[in-house]
Amino acid sequence: MTTVYDIPAKDLIDIVAKKLHEEKSVVPPEGCSYWRTGINKENPPENKDWWYARCASVLRKLYITEGIGIERLRAEYGGNRDRRTKPNRVRKGSGAIVRRTLQQLEQAGYVTKVRGKGRILTPKGRSFLDKTSYEVLQNIKENYPSLKKY
Repeated sequence: MTTVYDIPAKDLIDIVAKKLHEEKSVVPPEGCSYWRTGINKENPPENKDWWYARCASVLRKLYITEGIGIERLRAEYGGNRDRRTKPNRVRKGSGAIVRRTLQQLEQAGYVTKVRGKGRILTPKGRSFLDKTSYEVLQNIKENYPSLKKY
């Protein structure tokens, strides 16, 4: 069976983002086209559908790590802050974006809260990613010779 581990991340995230774009419960918040995604960023994202890509990326991270919280996801999406002449320091990403992303994925039924573990994927979310990774594999087999064995 094909899983998320067998597929290149970018290809999977692109297809999952397209599928989430069709979901009614996953909708970008008003004004998100003007948001910076973290303190280390100077401008908002150039991709107009960046919200769906972030949701897809969060789903993939939840698949890979069993139980993850908002603070850890903020650290995952953070980066180096430019402090001009002083050395750069690592800063966390936006907590509001991560929180709203997880809330929308919970409404869609892909994620649930577990006390002491943070957020985990539901069986619906896990099967959604497995089915999507199988579809991606069928689409990219000819582009990646190393995937022919699947």
